[in-house]
Amino acid sequence: MVDKLVEVFRSYGIKHVLGIPGGSIMTLYDALYNQDIEPVLFRHEQGAIHAAEGYARVARRPAVVAVTSGPGAANLVTGLADAYMDSVPLVAITGQVATTIFGRDGFQETDIPGIVTPITKFVYQVRKPAEATAAFKAAYEISMVGRPGPTVIDLPRDIQASPAPSHEERIVVNMEKFIPPPVDEDKVRIAVKYLAEARRPVILVGGGVLWSGATPEVLELSKMLYVPIVSTLPGKAAVPHDFPLYMGPAGMHGRAEADAALANADVILAVGTRFSDRTWGRFKELQEAVRSGRVKLIHIDVDKSEIGKNVKPTVGIVGDAKEALRKIINLLDAAAVSNQKFVAWLLEIRKKYEEAMSNVADSTSGFHPWRALKVLRRAAPRNTILTTGVGSHQMWTEIAWEVYEPGSYITSAGLGTMGFGVPAALGAKLAARDRPVLCIDGDGSFQMTMNNLALVREYDLPIVVVIFDNRALQLVKQWQIYMYQRRIIATEFSKMPDFLKIAEAYNIDAVKPENYAQLESAVARALRNNEPLIVDLTIDSESDIVLPWVKPGDWLTSAILPEGMEVKLTYEED
Repeated sequence: MVDKLVEVFRSYGIKHVLGIPGGSIMTLYDALYNQDIEPVLFRHEQGAIHAAEGYARVARRPAVVAVTSGPGAANLVTGLADAYMDSVPLVAITGQVATTIFGRDGFQETDIPGIVTPITKFVYQVRKPAEATAAFKAAYEISMVGRPGPTVIDLPRDIQASPAPSHEERIVVNMEKFIPPPVDEDKVRIAVKYLAEARRPVILVGGGVLWSGATPEVLELSKMLYVPIVSTLPGKAAVPHDFPLYMGPAGMHGRAEADAALANADVILAVGTRFSDRTWGRFKELQEAVRSGRVKLIHIDVDKSEIGKNVKPTVGIVGDAKEALRKIINLLDAAAVSNQKFVAWLLEIRKKYEEAMSNVADSTSGFHPWRALKVLRRAAPRNTILTTGVGSHQMWTEIAWEVYEPGSYITSAGLGTMGFGVPAALGAKLAARDRPVLCIDGDGSFQMTMNNLALVREYDLPIVVVIFDNRALQLVKQWQIYMYQRRIIATEFSKMPDFLKIAEAYNIDAVKPENYAQLESAVARALRNNEPLIVDLTIDSESDIVLPWVKPGDWLTSAILPEGMEVKLTYEED
């Protein structure tokens, strides 16, 4: 049966299967022997599935993961939840014990469908050999249709070993629930009216814009009406940052000008976003403003369950972002709204932030994360794919890393999974060997999945990893400093391990730069020559405080700003 499954893989253009084999999935791996589909052996299943996320985001199509039953399958849970939160398409095939011992607590028997159903778009346990290929086809297509997401096929060992069936047995799947309805024309007309009448409109871009391919429509609409663009953290990857009206990501560790734009808008066009608490701080102010009519909120999303889930909009439009935005553009008058002063005010906030951070960096002995990222951006070619781990280094990239090509910034946003960065970088490189891949990681996040560096040499995946080495779980430590009266507990590391020796163990060059010039030179050379490199960047945790910061549960205008930045985030009209 598995030979037919491999034929289906080939028909979908699948070139790689990521994972780790084991007793309950060995028959499928055996079918890949001497085939033109390469199995990629990771050192932990979590690494395999995060790599699949990086692969899918770059390749713009689902990646395939295959692991054994029990612990192998259970080790995918974090990555499945991560992909589900960030709407990443992938298909995980989990081996399972033979159907003859179901429910008998067989060796490595685990109810994977029961575990993963809440964190997947679709899960199917194959019970007949003739169902296997149909189940995979459904899982692959469902992962991409509508809102992307992960799917799982649970494949028992005896089913894999069965003779190839003479037919494919249809499985019943309600595909309609995944397909968005046609865009409501009447609601589009109402949205157009609100945009045309706005004085301080803002476009809020979420990750759905990237998956829809709606970046050109967002930029066109922004230029038509001279509307500033703000993004969520996933939406940061959807807009080129040298577009003059992009204000940056908003939220807990977003840009001050982006927070100010959302907090002072009178019309918000939110596209492909789920209204996360990390973007808004809290929903009370926004919902009251919408309810009173002070703010017109237009929400476009391919997933109807997101409309009104966290904030009830003035107008909710269910549908594909690209299609909905195109309809809005076609009905709009090209005349710009009168918000030039508002945009100028936002740009002045940006200027003051950059000046303040430059002064902070100048007064910091050693490396400062903000300036290090400015230097790394100069060193990296324009088409560089950046991945991150999770921690303070991730939030610094949210603020300071500039994305020039849509889709080239890959991070764990919704789940915030430490250990994401290195395997995601490996997956991205596997999908785009001709592009430079840079991972910004933290010492804590790096240590969670660093064993997967073994793949760099084994599969010729030359990534550059820059470790922001502050010997702390710095983002948690920042909370302890500000919210727990500096009661620092369980967030500081010893000086072990030596990351240069870790790199040597995997036959990867490593450097510990002493100044910014050395940092820029080493990274630029490695990226230019397509060579792997580990950079241990020593950062003082006492000076590594990520600002702006909207404390959990605070409103956007309450952001803590860096020292020397004297601005109000509330707009006052003349």
